[in-house]
Amino acid sequence: MAYPPPPTGSVPMPVWPAVALKPETVSGVRTYQVNLLLDIMFSIFALIVGLTSLLLAVSDVRTALAFAAVTGAAACGLVIIFVINFIVSLMSVLKVHHGSYEYGPEHARYARRGVAFKWTGTALSTLAAVLVVYLLLAGTATFVGPGTVPTAVYLPLLVTAFWTAGVTCKGQMYRFMVRALQPSHTRARSDLASVLIPALGLIGVALVTLLTVRIVDVLGNPAAIEPAELARLSQMLLGAVFLPAGFALVAYVLFLTVYRQTVERLQAGLAALYQAVPPWPGSVPSAMPSPAAPASPAACAGCGNLVPPGLPLCPQCGTPLRA
Repeated sequence: MAYPPPPTGSVPMPVWPAVALKPETVSGVRTYQVNLLLDIMFSIFALIVGLTSLLLAVSDVRTALAFAAVTGAAACGLVIIFVINFIVSLMSVLKVHHGSYEYGPEHARYARRGVAFKWTGTALSTLAAVLVVYLLLAGTATFVGPGTVPTAVYLPLLVTAFWTAGVTCKGQMYRFMVRALQPSHTRARSDLASVLIPALGLIGVALVTLLTVRIVDVLGNPAAIEPAELARLSQMLLGAVFLPAGFALVAYVLFLTVYRQTVERLQAGLAALYQAVPPWPGSVPSAMPSPAAPASPAACAGCGNLVPPGLPLCPQCGTPLRA
């Protein structure tokens, strides 16, 4: 294999293959693992909000107050995780997009699809989050109209549809971002996870639809139900909109196992690259053992990872190695 020209002049240049130590694709996929952990936390909070709101219908006053406190705490967690996840997700997609050609045209094609699903899902989820904040601030009074059915009654159904579509796009994003890189035996798992998200989300859509129809019937005949019951139905409706995001928990766990195996596969590929391409003679003498020296893995001082012999830098954290 031909070497690139050696570094000259006063400008420092990296030694090959140190330039491929941290490809942006590998860094982006590793960051997506953090995104999946944040998505799992978001889904847990969403399930807490949704399920506790539904349990209010079968609780006494004291238990309902306890559930309301849990719902409020979970709602605060939702907001915090949503903001952090948005920032980390932006970093992830930019890294993968910038390094889309690092692993060939097939990966580039799938990565472009993943980026398209990313921005579509972000737009839909953000719109749903804005409408949820409006509903939470307005409260159940939004559903009370002077003898008519207010338009706001249909907002939870619209939010649920937006949220289901948003998490469906996110599932497709996770599926395509590593489609050409993941181990072949994990493709079926990715396909299953991407299908589970909309399938489980439709359960939330159906529940919100039934509650919306019930509230519309009540508002059409106010004398048929007590105001307390109307408030309880409205609370259940507001909580049910979080169920599609909560039910996506199962798919996110499946995607997390896929991404972990994908990262291991990418790291193994980098290690094979380092062993196949030797550095320039004399460029890193202290890091390269003699060919006659016994070959044994060395522990990195930075992260403790066992590094194959002959590498100048740790493939896990980038710490320079010494003989």
